[in-house]
Amino acid sequence: MADGTTSQGNEAAVHAALVEKAKSFIAPFRERAPDAERNRRLHRETHEAMLEAGLYKVQMPARYGGFEMSHRGMLNISAEIGRGCGSAAWIFSNIAAQNGIVAMACREAQDEVWADDNDACTASSFPAQGGKVRRVDGGIVADGVWSFASGVDWADWNNMQVFIPNEDGSREHRMALVPKSDYEVIDDWYSPGLAATGSRSIRLENVFIPEHRTLSTAAARRGETIEASENFGPIFRVPPMCGANKIFSGPVIGMARGCLDAIERELSGRDTVGGAPMAKLTTAQLRVAEAGALIEAAWALMQRDCDVALEIGREGRLTTVEDRAFWRRNNAYAGVMCIRAVDILHPLIGARGLVPESDFLRSYRDIHAGTMQINMAWDRHAIAAGEIQLGLTPSDPRI
Repeated sequence: MADGTTSQGNEAAVHAALVEKAKSFIAPFRERAPDAERNRRLHRETHEAMLEAGLYKVQMPARYGGFEMSHRGMLNISAEIGRGCGSAAWIFSNIAAQNGIVAMACREAQDEVWADDNDACTASSFPAQGGKVRRVDGGIVADGVWSFASGVDWADWNNMQVFIPNEDGSREHRMALVPKSDYEVIDDWYSPGLAATGSRSIRLENVFIPEHRTLSTAAARRGETIEASENFGPIFRVPPMCGANKIFSGPVIGMARGCLDAIERELSGRDTVGGAPMAKLTTAQLRVAEAGALIEAAWALMQRDCDVALEIGREGRLTTVEDRAFWRRNNAYAGVMCIRAVDILHPLIGARGLVPESDFLRSYRDIHAGTMQINMAWDRHAIAAGEIQLGLTPSDPRI
């Protein structure tokens, strides 16, 4: 299944097969997760299992052996993988989504990444530590440190976010592709949650990036990059940074499911100190039921958004500010619901959960780390949506 094309007619069958493959990974990924957390990187076997199954190719163009699936595919695969290992789900969705974003770049850039190796993986990073770029003839020069490169251990490329200064003092946001030979990986990822993502920083020293390897996110939002990309499928009409926010909500839903799975396993075979089955405690039943409803509500909301985005792409129309703002709001609120779910479950783990190998507490740490990502920040995205709902111009320039 590592290579294949899909169409609207058979996408459902391919989707089901890939989700089933993801489900088959839950147990082995969970077994390797404690060791991966200690090592601060996924096991090679975990990465290679996803690679060989073709999971990373859900949003890759068909001409390179990809599936061109909707965001629903990425969401549902990560929501299953996350039940076993939150870090694996995070890396899967980041690499899969970057394939979709690279597909919006010009054909020349895509060929550089995939023509000789369609298994090539791309991570991404942000200039959180002051990485800067400047314009030069034929492209830009990047210098400094870019951070949060989830999946960098397995990546052949990095699609960096850059802010290019203009003469008027403004800055243009772009994605800029660099091969791994152009950067040094800095071992600086010591997060208590999502530790196995190995989301380390990269350092570049005055690296030239040609113009064709940069993607203007504003131009992509306006549909101006489609002709150059030669990718006309509906998913490539959904702007990066909008529909692709399912990069983060899918794994978060998976982590919440993992917490619920751990509690259900624990309570099903455990008695109170008085000898009564824990599963018969009304308080436990209420907490498990409410947590399950919250997680399913988050998943249903994200499913709906994915379907709306796909329909917009099929219609060939551009997304509106309202579309993008409400997707972001919903994405962040899915995280709010999942956090509430695991916090409701937390008291049920008891002192027995206070061990390093606790599946519940590992997922609990992971989900709290995952919802700190800026695209999952409720306050930020709620404000922009609220501004629009009240007839104001949104203050977030990236919408």
